Amino acid sequence: MKASTRRAALGAILASPLTGGAVMALPSEAIAARSDLAEACLWAIRHVDYINTAAVAEEWDDDRISDEGDLSDAVIDRAIAEPSRSLSDLQAKAQLCLKDFSDHALPFRNDKDESRLDVGQQLVLTVLREVITLCA
Repeated sequence: MKASTRRAALGAILASPLTGGAVMALPSEAIAARSDLAEACLWAIRHVDYINTAAVAEEWDDDRISDEGDLSDAVIDRAIAEPSRSLSDLQAKAQLCLKDFSDHALPFRNDKDESRLDVGQQLVLTVLREVITLCA
């Protein structure tokens, strides 16, 4: 998305009430179908879940866990380096970020009790969830 298009999109968001109307005002290229970047981010989320399940069930050694983790980490590196070009890119990046952040902020907890997090961590989780919802 060109800088002028981003400025127009941001202006539309800021000028619209928070009822979803902002999304309707965005240029059509900002609401494009999922890109390769978005698909890669969503794949990485699924891959981390696969690793967490299969590594235990199949008793993977450390090298296998590391090799599989490197695949997901490469997508994170790409998401950092490559700018979002659509709301679907931004949404997928936010989903990947939410997955990574919550896995690290709430490690090894099945209940995912967020009440134990500090307010900064709670804010990060809240903002990421809102970005995901607003980009849907």
